[in-house]
Amino acid sequence: NSNKKIIIETVNNHFKSYNNISFSSKLLIFKNTLTSNLLYFVVMWLLGLSIIGLPLIGLMIFFKSFITGFSVASIFACYKFKGFIGILIYLFPSNLIFLFLSMFLGVYSLNLAIKLGNNALCKKTLNFGLFMGKYFFVLLICILICVACSLFEAFISPLFYNLFTK
Repeated sequence: NSNKKIIIETVNNHFKSYNNISFSSKLLIFKNTLTSNLLYFVVMWLLGLSIIGLPLIGLMIFFKSFITGFSVASIFACYKFKGFIGILIYLFPSNLIFLFLSMFLGVYSLNLAIKLGNNALCKKTLNFGLFMGKYFFVLLICILICVACSLFEAFISPLFYNLFTK
């Protein structure tokens, strides 16, 4: 029961912290969101270049999904049926797109790591340049979409948070 109160208080504080937010705070939110998301994608991309990354990529996807699900459950626990609007505001589009991007890059990374492992075990030749070109292109797409989602989360989402808390 005390944990539930802590979660409810944290969710309330999160939504209310966006009231009357300044432009410099929005820039800071953008910078922090972009940095953490880019770091997540680059680490996942680098892990896809080795067989060692196979279990770590799976864990990264699992934890990102778990955290998103826990956040949704916390918002619903705090606001009950009014929380559906809060969940939509919280998830759409930036968090939902980021979750899908992490799954997309994760599956592509897992696929590449498995192919590299199979080719190493079977001693087959592999056109590494072709794979790396496609793999780098996937990372580039993820980065561009990540920048757009970070901009949305920093500058547009606070407007919706203000509407939700009023």
